[in-house]
Amino acid sequence: KESPSLEAQITNFADEIAYNNHDVDDGLRSGLITIQQLSGIQLFAENMAEVKRLYGEIEEKRLIHETVRRMINVLVVDLCEQSQQAIAKLNPATIGEVRKAPYLVGFSQAIADKNLELKQFLRKHLYQHYKVNRMSAKARRIIEELFSAFMQSPKLMPDEHQLAAKQDQARAVADYIAGMTDRYAIREHKRLFSVEENW
Repeated sequence: KESPSLEAQITNFADEIAYNNHDVDDGLRSGLITIQQLSGIQLFAENMAEVKRLYGEIEEKRLIHETVRRMINVLVVDLCEQSQQAIAKLNPATIGEVRKAPYLVGFSQAIADKNLELKQFLRKHLYQHYKVNRMSAKARRIIEELFSAFMQSPKLMPDEHQLAAKQDQARAVADYIAGMTDRYAIREHKRLFSVEENW
């Protein structure tokens, strides 16, 4: 029930800012969400309006890039300013004081509300999109089938992972799969389960 260190608090917010804004960019590029949908989201709409004011009609790719860049800037600047004020007000001398205090790193209420609106939009329109759900289901199946195959026969894994499996098979299999990129996991799955796939 204690607050994390200031470094951990900053990391949490930095991750959130990066993930949300990159997901906006990825969602637009993939066509799963549209500029028209995002035009109803205050953080996006305000920054897009500023881009249009500065540059007029520009190509969509640049419009998105400039808008997302400004969204990140608004969030980072607000986070820095609000956090500096909260830290200066408490003026903690020890980590214990930081842990006992409420979060010292955070957005102003106005920006927090806009950020929450963006997060809720992404959850509803991107993360819960049926195409994303389909890909998640495929990924889950691939991982489960790889894990099962390697547990049944550790000799299907490269030598170094076979050796580790002699100590703790489940851990070795999990580590092997965890080290795979998406593409590599898909290739491994094809190698194991597709009759047409070669080595």
